[in-house]
Amino acid sequence: MMRLMLNLCLFATAGAIRLSDETVGGPLGVLAEKSSRAVVPEMYHTHDAIIAELNEMASSCPHMKMSQLKRGNMTINIAHFKKDDGRKKMKVLVYFGEHARELVSPESALNLAGHLCYRYENTKNKAESLLNHAEIRMVPVVNPDGHNMVMKSGNLCHRTNGRGVDLNRNWDDHWESTGSLNMQTFGGEKPFSETETQLLKEDATEYKPNVFLTVHSGTLGLFTPWAYKSMKNKDPTSLIENPNKYPSLISMENRYSGAETRVKEMLGLLQDINPKYCNCEAGAAGDVLPYLSPGTSLDFIFDKLQADYAFAFEIWDGRSKGGYKYASSDVSLLERGTRKRHSCFLDDGEEVEDQSDELCFAMFNPSTETKYKMAMDNWSNAYLDLFSGLIDIEKKHGAIFLQVE
Repeated sequence: MMRLMLNLCLFATAGAIRLSDETVGGPLGVLAEKSSRAVVPEMYHTHDAIIAELNEMASSCPHMKMSQLKRGNMTINIAHFKKDDGRKKMKVLVYFGEHARELVSPESALNLAGHLCYRYENTKNKAESLLNHAEIRMVPVVNPDGHNMVMKSGNLCHRTNGRGVDLNRNWDDHWESTGSLNMQTFGGEKPFSETETQLLKEDATEYKPNVFLTVHSGTLGLFTPWAYKSMKNKDPTSLIENPNKYPSLISMENRYSGAETRVKEMLGLLQDINPKYCNCEAGAAGDVLPYLSPGTSLDFIFDKLQADYAFAFEIWDGRSKGGYKYASSDVSLLERGTRKRHSCFLDDGEEVEDQSDELCFAMFNPSTETKYKMAMDNWSNAYLDLFSGLIDIEKKHGAIFLQVE
């Protein structure tokens, strides 16, 4: 089980917000009413407001379509961006908001949608060029029940869905039966026990993405598979020396240029993006992070659906001076060994209860409008550069999934 240590290691917050300290959980993760409701800064949107704004955007954005995945009482909304010009395109799938308390992730989805609909002059040409070669399928809120719990009940430490299951431990890729309902990383009674992951699996299987990205917060990092295991001891250089991690590319080796070259260039792309947008750790999640994560969407879509490229971006670290990008002072602290990246907010051990909502919110989300806007702009540009960079790699090496002019 992982442990929150926010009260020990949160040395910098983005602003002062008055929130309730009381956190009350009920059966199956259903929250009880709190005597003092926590306050979320007004720039954050409820789930319904996010979907309403996306629907409004789609009404004036010809290449954007909204749809829904439904089963029982669960509805997951989809935003799809595609120019209908008859060309074969790179298929991108992006998940936001798998974890309820990471409110900045769905906010980032809403902001990215604006860029993809050409609402920002500074990225209009970049977005237009990208959509000439890619279609982007976005799930703005993977965990709508959990998001509603955080926004409406004020429990800003809540991570799971409405049944107390961590949706990013519920996928059938090295899934483990660990913990119980009162633990924030409980993976469910079995793989795909949750309606959300069932719907998403079916949708992703039908869509067959070439590129997958899932967006989180609580630290900063640009991660690749695998999350469930580490290759560090067996292979210190990991991805660069081990292109067998990319079975889809390997299977097409006889038709296209070397998979190892593609892997190196993908890592080179992350290395180019990193200092501009993150200044953080980049590489295989299981190698970089001090813990392993079984049953993730990252590993399932990479391993089982054989996406050509898969990533997990962590876009906010409330412990740092920078927040959305590590500042030079953050890096110097790390280099001097005075604190370990990641280990402050997740560590082996039992779940720590009674964390204040104030600390949880600031750890996972910007709490001032200035930092919020800077984070939105920073990461939307990072996503656009990532997808555009992958298109350039494919153009250079035979275009597995592109129609090259």
